[in-house]
Amino acid sequence: DCLRISSYANSTTAQSDPRITGSLKSDLTGRHVLLVDDILDTGKTMHAACEEIRSLHPRSLRTCVFLDKPERRKNGFLADWAGFTIPNQFVIGYGLDYAGRYRELPYLGTLPESAHP
Repeated sequence: DCLRISSYANSTTAQSDPRITGSLKSDLTGRHVLLVDDILDTGKTMHAACEEIRSLHPRSLRTCVFLDKPERRKNGFLADWAGFTIPNQFVIGYGLDYAGRYRELPYLGTLPESAHP
C-alpha cells in the first residue's frame, strides 16, 4: 500500500507540517508493517506516517529508509534500518526530486546552491 505525505512543495525546505494527501486502503489491524521511505531528514514526515499507521492498529511497525540525514533531525526519530547516512545537502535523482524535476536521473546528486530559491 502507499501513504502519500507532502510538506516540501517547490522548495528545498519544508514549507508546512507534513500533511497526508493519500491514505492507506489496506486493513492493517494485527499485521506486521514495514514503512519504507526514500529519505529521513527532519523526522517530521516519518513521525506523522508512523502515527497514522499506529492508528490502524498494526501488530508491529518497523521503519526503513534509503538515505538518512541525521544532522537535520528535529525530533530524534531513528529508523530501524537505513541504507546510507548522508551529509546535510539537498539530494536529487534516483526518484528524489526538486519541484518535480530531476527525479528521473539514474544517479544521486546534490542540487547546486545556485539552483536553490
